Amino acid sequence: MTTISSLSEDEARELWSGDRPGRDEYFFTTVAATGTVWAWDFETGLLEIDDQDNALVPVWPHPRLAEMAAEAMGFEDAGPAVPIDVDVLLDEAFERFHREGHEIAVLPTDGTFTTILSLERFRVNVFEARLHAAGLTEPAARARRDEFYADQVRRADRRLGLTPDHRQALADHLRERLASAECDHRFAFPAVRSWIEGRGLSWDLLSRSAVKLLGSCDCEILDHLRRNPGQTPR
Repeated sequence: MTTISSLSEDEARELWSGDRPGRDEYFFTTVAATGTVWAWDFETGLLEIDDQDNALVPVWPHPRLAEMAAEAMGFEDAGPAVPIDVDVLLDEAFERFHREGHEIAVLPTDGTFTTILSLERFRVNVFEARLHAAGLTEPAARARRDEFYADQVRRADRRLGLTPDHRQALADHLRERLASAECDHRFAFPAVRSWIEGRGLSWDLLSRSAVKLLGSCDCEILDHLRRNPGQTPR
C-alpha cells in the first residue's frame, strides 16, 4: 500500500513558493518517511531537457505537487501522478538511467527545476535522510554509514568494470597527472580517452561517472580510487 504524506492545499502552496533548501528538506524527509516518489509517467519518465541538454527525471514527494508542476508547465497530457517505490528507482531503474545519462530533478515547480542530482548523489541523500530519521546512536549510525559507502564503491566498480588492477592503474595515472599542478577543483578528468580505452574500459561511462559519481574534482576522484572498499569517504 502506497503511503501518502499529509499535505493541505495551503501547505502545498507555501512549499511551492518557498526557497530551494526548504523544498529539498521537505522532499528528502518525506521520501525517507514514505519510501515513495511520484512521477507523471514512470515508463517514459516524461524526461525534461534543461539548458545544458541534460535529460532529467522529475520526481516529487507528493502527488499534489506533481499535479501543480504539470499545470504550471502546461503539460495537459501528463496524466495522473503515479507512485514509485524509491528503492525500485534506486536499484532497478538506476542502471538504465545511468547508462542513458539521466539525472534527477528534485521537486520541480513551474519549469525552473530545483536541485538537480546525479543518481548516485540522490541515493546518498535518501540514505542520509533515512539514517537521520532512524535516530540511531552514533556508533550504530557510523556502522550503517560504513556499510552503505562500501556498497557504493562496489556498485560503482561493478558498473564501470573496474577491477582492483584498473582501480590502481587509474589512481596512479591521476596521481602522476596531478603531481605537477595544484588542484583548483575544476571539473576535469585528465585521464585521456585513448588511455582508458586502451585498457578495455568504457570512456563514456568512466568519464561521466568520474565527475558525476565518483567525485566533484580530480583530487576527489583520486581519493575515491585510492579508498579501500570499506572506508567511509571523508
